[in-house]
Amino acid sequence: MCKVGIVANPASGRDIRRLVAQAWVVSNQEKAALTARLFRGLEVTGVKQVLFMPEPAGICQKAFQKLGKTSLQISPVNISITGEPKDSTLAATEMVKAGVRCIITLGGDGTNRAVFKGSGSETPLLPISTGTNNVFSEFQEGTTAGYAAGILATGKIKQKDACIQSKVLWLRNSSEVIDLALIDLAVSSQSFIGARAIWELNYLKELFLTRAQPWSIGLSAIGGVVKPIDSKTPQGLHLIFGSEGKKIVAPVAPGLFKEISITKVTKLSLNKKQAINHNQPIALVFDGERDRLIKKDENLSIELSNQGPLVIDIAQTAIAATKY
Repeated sequence: MCKVGIVANPASGRDIRRLVAQAWVVSNQEKAALTARLFRGLEVTGVKQVLFMPEPAGICQKAFQKLGKTSLQISPVNISITGEPKDSTLAATEMVKAGVRCIITLGGDGTNRAVFKGSGSETPLLPISTGTNNVFSEFQEGTTAGYAAGILATGKIKQKDACIQSKVLWLRNSSEVIDLALIDLAVSSQSFIGARAIWELNYLKELFLTRAQPWSIGLSAIGGVVKPIDSKTPQGLHLIFGSEGKKIVAPVAPGLFKEISITKVTKLSLNKKQAINHNQPIALVFDGERDRLIKKDENLSIELSNQGPLVIDIAQTAIAATKY
C-alpha cells in the first residue's frame, strides 16, 4: 500500500516574533483546510494511506472530516506527544519505519529541522510554510503540493526527476555529528535559551549559512545582503560580527529590519570543518532558535554537507509527469 506521511506542527507560526515583529499567524483551522486540500491531491494520484503525527489540535483529523467520501485511509503514528520539537523527529522516524514514500511538513525551518533528524537524507520532504522563518519551507498551495507528493509516492516519476538534494550544516565534536541546521547556525554570547526565537543581533558572534538569499527573512538574509548564495550552489557562507565592521541592514523577521556590523565574510566549502571560536560559554542558534548551550572548554566545528534533505520540487515534478 502506497503511504505518505504528514507532520503538521500546531505550534508553528506562534512564537514571540508576533510580539516583536509583524509575523503572520496561521491558525490551526487554516492548517486543517490546507491539509484537506493536500488529501485531495494525494487521493487523485492513487495514494491509499496517510500516516500523521498526533497532536492536540487534531489538524489531520479535522481535515479528514472535511473530505466526506474518500478512498484515503489516515492513521496516527504511535508516539507519545510532549509538545516539544522531538515529537516531529519521533513521528518522522516512525513514518520512515512504516515505509512512507515521502513526508509533507506544515511548519517553518525549525519544524523541518526536527523532521529531518528523524527522516534522514533518503526520504523526500515536501515542506509547506506555516512558520515564522520560512526559507527551507516555501509557500505552497495544498492542492498541487499533495498532487506532486502523490505523483512521486505512487511511482509515476522517479525520485531523481522530482527531488533536489539540499545542503545541511553538521555540528561536530571531535568524533561525531551532534546536531544540525538546514539554513543557518549562529553563535550567540547569550549563554541561555530563553524564548528560543532570536531577533536581537547585538549578541551574535558568528553565522554559518547553507544559503544566503536577499529575498529571504531571518538570519540568512544577513548573508544575502553581502554575498548571495542560492540553495543549489555547492558552497555556504561564514560571517563574523564585530563593532568595527561594515554595517548592513537586513530583514531578520517579518516587518523587522536590524543593523549589524560584519568584520569578515568567507565562503564555506563542502566537507571542510570550520572551528567555532569562543572563549566563554555560548548559545548556538539553529535555524533561528536558540537550542544548545556550549561550555567554554567544548571544541566544536561546523561542516557544510550536500547530504541534506531530499526536497520535492512541485513545479519540476508536475512538469515531469505531464503526458499528452
